[in-house]
Amino acid sequence: MEINGKKLAHGIIQGGMGVGVSLSNLAGNVAKQGCMGVISSVNIGFKEPDFLQNPFEANIRALKEHIRKAKEIAGGNGLIGVNIMVAVSHYEETVKAAISAGADAIISGAGLPLNLAELVKGSNTLYAPIVSSAKAAMLLCRTFAKKAQSIPDFIVIEGHKAGGHLGFSSVDLKEDTCQENLDILREVLEVIKPFEEQFKKKIKVF
Repeated sequence: MEINGKKLAHGIIQGGMGVGVSLSNLAGNVAKQGCMGVISSVNIGFKEPDFLQNPFEANIRALKEHIRKAKEIAGGNGLIGVNIMVAVSHYEETVKAAISAGADAIISGAGLPLNLAELVKGSNTLYAPIVSSAKAAMLLCRTFAKKAQSIPDFIVIEGHKAGGHLGFSSVDLKEDTCQENLDILREVLEVIKPFEEQFKKKIKVF
C-alpha cells in the first residue's frame, strides 16, 4: 500500500495509546513489520527528570527522542506516525516538533484538527484526521482545501466501540443507537470523492 509516495507492506495502523503505552519500542517494532507504528504524544515526557517542573519542555524533548528511537528500531521499514490530540495543550508546537523530528505522519483526533493541513504544509509528513462521521470528514476536507489548498493523505474512522474522544452523544451511547462503522465508512467514501477529483489525489481510509 502506498500513501502519497510512502509505502506500507500492510494496511495496518497501530492505535495511539497515551501516557507510556505507545512509545518508541512499540511503534518501532510495529513499523519494523511493515505497518504504521504510532507514538502517542500525551505526556510522553513523564519519565523526564524535569517533567513536573517543565512538562511542555519535557514532553517535546521526549517526543523527538522517541521518534528517533522508533525509526532506528524500524530500520527503514513501515512508517512512524504520531497521534496528537487536538484537545491537549501546545497542540501546534507538538505537531511542529514531530515534523522537525522526522515523523512520517501526524494523526489527530479528540476534536477537529482544523489547522493541521496548514501546520504540515511544506513538509514531507503525511497528515490524517480521526473522524466518527461523514459530516466531520466533509467539514475537515472543505477546511483543508480552502485554508491550505490540500486534502488529507489518509483518514482514520473510529466508531463508537473504539473508546477515546469521539463524536457520539451520551444518549446514543447509552441506547446503543450509534452509527455502525461500515455505514460511516460508506458515507465517508462518498463525501471525499469530490475532493479527490478536485485535487486528483486518493485519500486512503482506515
